[in-house]
Amino acid sequence: RLHYATRAAPVDAPTMTTIANAGFATFTGLKAAPTRTAAKAAAAAVPRAGGRVSLVVQANKKVAKKANVVLVKDEPNLGKAGDLVEVSLGFFRNHLEPMGKAKQATAEILAEVEANAAAEVAAKTAEQAGAKAIATALSTIGTFKVKKTVGEDGKIFGSVTAADVVEAVEMQTSKTLDKKAVNVPDISEVGTYEITVKLHPEVTGTFKLAVEKA
Repeated sequence: RLHYATRAAPVDAPTMTTIANAGFATFTGLKAAPTRTAAKAAAAAVPRAGGRVSLVVQANKKVAKKANVVLVKDEPNLGKAGDLVEVSLGFFRNHLEPMGKAKQATAEILAEVEANAAAEVAAKTAEQAGAKAIATALSTIGTFKVKKTVGEDGKIFGSVTAADVVEAVEMQTSKTLDKKAVNVPDISEVGTYEITVKLHPEVTGTFKLAVEKA
């Protein structure tokens, strides 16, 4: 029986080429690990804090979306009905809109708000003008009369009230004043007294009241 011996092909010894600039030792067909000098250089390039490597992470901050809305109802710490305000989109969608407190500020809504504001200004102007007209009428008439029962000492029985004044004015002008707005001094005897009445936050009427013996 014959035996055949198999002989492996010779393997060439690896050749080494040194690349000085890169700081690595390279073998033909194989790559060596970085040299100690290159590792130190790479480590030195990493920022360190307190002897430890520090990793800086930057995150993009999420910007909240905003919405311009018109308040339908008064909202504490936000505004009054008709005000144009800016709120977060989430607050509008989750609170204001579902509860009917605000509407998104579209061109139509803004036009409606502007029209309502103009109407409100006109109404306030007319109210003030009416109050001034009444004040002028009261001062033009000048004196209104009230009759009271008087005793022998000249003192009147009872007192002169705001209701007495309102009645006297109504009889002569057909205008009804608010009793709560009439300021009557303390009247205890016949004579002429000055009366004031608040007709408007910015308008006060003044006239005379003559208290006479009935």
